[in-house]
Amino acid sequence: MDVVKSIRIAMALLAISSTAFAQSLPGGFVYLRDVDSSIIQDIRYASSNNFIGRPLAGYGADECVVKREVGLRLKAVQQDLSAQNLSLKMFDCYRPARASLDMVKWSQNGHETSADRRYNPRIPKTELFRLGYIASRSQHSTGAALDLTLVDLRADNSARIDPAKSYADCTAPVEARLPEGSVDMGTGYDCTDAKGHTAAPSIDPDQRAWRKRLVTAMAKQGFVNYSKEWWHFSLPGAGGAAYDFPIQPRRN
Repeated sequence: MDVVKSIRIAMALLAISSTAFAQSLPGGFVYLRDVDSSIIQDIRYASSNNFIGRPLAGYGADECVVKREVGLRLKAVQQDLSAQNLSLKMFDCYRPARASLDMVKWSQNGHETSADRRYNPRIPKTELFRLGYIASRSQHSTGAALDLTLVDLRADNSARIDPAKSYADCTAPVEARLPEGSVDMGTGYDCTDAKGHTAAPSIDPDQRAWRKRLVTAMAKQGFVNYSKEWWHFSLPGAGGAAYDFPIQPRRN
């Protein structure tokens, strides 16, 4: 067998292998990057930058995985926003069911830390499920629910978390709380507080306008907002059964 033929066979096998990997998601699921790579991703549960303070079970990669229809509609939202120098930023997409159980264990561990209070300044974490802030069986696990925000592409979004700095809780003014590289929605992401409710009266007019802008942009493609979380949206009819497959690195 000559060298050229060997190389061709190797390339063919590599292509087959890559295709098999790309098809390893359950039917109907896609990596959002394969649908629209311009949508910014900051998958918080794949990092320590979240209310638990570590990656959650099942988050093996910081990738947004969604149902295909959801991804296509997000692409349409992004196209409308890009004309306004704005972008979506994804905080969470498909969530393995095991991650929700991880949240349950965290809520029952008997500890209330300063990191917990940064996200839950007034509500004991044992009450978060009863009050509807976290669900033990999440819509996220169907691939049809999302947590997201808006980014002003003309703004300076370069601020990063300083480990040596003591940040205020999620209801504090934007300059005092954890930087998120996004517009000021009045609270940080995952802020379990009345101020995080979409129609909260305690936010200022500019923050209210940004929330309305996000809700309007998403509603145009059929997404529905959850009233207790300005960042949470779902697409009715696109869900179905909950899944528990882990999120793995995406490969071409």
